[in-house]
Amino acid sequence: MPHYRNTDRRKKSLSDWPTVVVTILVCLLCWVTGFYYSLGFPVTNNDVMLPFWDSFTLAIPRSLVYILGLLLGLLIAFIIQRISDIEMFFRERTRLVFLFLFLFLNTNAELLLFSKTTMVLLCLAFMFNELFNAYQWPEATGKIFNVGVLVGVAGLFLPQVLWLLPLIWIGMYQFHALSYRCFLASLTGVLVIFWFVLGWCVWSHDFSMFTSFFSSLMDFELFSAFRSFRYYHASFIVIVILFFTAFFHIKVDAINNRVRVRQMLSFLLNISIWLMVLMCLYRDTDSLVAIFFLPVSVLVAYFVEGMRNRIRFLLYYFVLTVSVFSFISQLWIF
Repeated sequence: MPHYRNTDRRKKSLSDWPTVVVTILVCLLCWVTGFYYSLGFPVTNNDVMLPFWDSFTLAIPRSLVYILGLLLGLLIAFIIQRISDIEMFFRERTRLVFLFLFLFLNTNAELLLFSKTTMVLLCLAFMFNELFNAYQWPEATGKIFNVGVLVGVAGLFLPQVLWLLPLIWIGMYQFHALSYRCFLASLTGVLVIFWFVLGWCVWSHDFSMFTSFFSSLMDFELFSAFRSFRYYHASFIVIVILFFTAFFHIKVDAINNRVRVRQMLSFLLNISIWLMVLMCLYRDTDSLVAIFFLPVSVLVAYFVEGMRNRIRFLLYYFVLTVSVFSFISQLWIF
């Protein structure tokens, strides 16, 4: 029989209101600081395939760009938290996933604004929700089609997202949701998006979007990102260390979990490792780091949730402090 931890109601959790309030206030302070110094503004997305997207982001007022970034960040963190609640990844009620993800997003100057990265994160958050809902449902062609569509839309903003498709198929196999119909549904969902783009190219007699897409998809430059590694990524180093610690903890603790939770955590581990590989292959890693935060927020929260109460608080506030100092260091760069 699996051994479940004590969930005594008197045991304090990081979902307590003081911690939630402190985290939200810190994130809002970072957001206000970024707005005051116009970090990352104006938004430029020259490599996005969608027509007029760059003109659209340039036409949005600065205040609206920041407000949309904050609101969509809240929505993304809420979706990932809702997934963890529905799938019952944790053995006690906690808001760690929301706190970690919202903290990671709002202490990174590149993610404060409404940009292509925000849209990629939003699409992938909904994609995870649809994929997990198809667990042990080989006939869930509608949900798997939605997965393909969401990956296709995210690929318009960041072509490297398409490299996640093999991992998604492996996840479908782990979840016993892989059938030839679901496989075709996922491919059809992706291709439908690009058929619309192809139709636009034919109508406008301009195929530069497709050529730029494939050129950016195949533009490998091994470890080039590390040559331009800046000191404000100190928080990312801490996150990576926590991820590998969570990796070994989850592997050791797997016997204490239900099969469903074990398979889903394994899928999130595979996605995270594959994203780290992609970070080593491409020059621009900012968007890939942001995607990395989605599964890692769940994995790190799972690891921290299993700690003793005092150690849990100390570790969380250590991550919060390092993230804030990393954000402050970014002010010297922009």
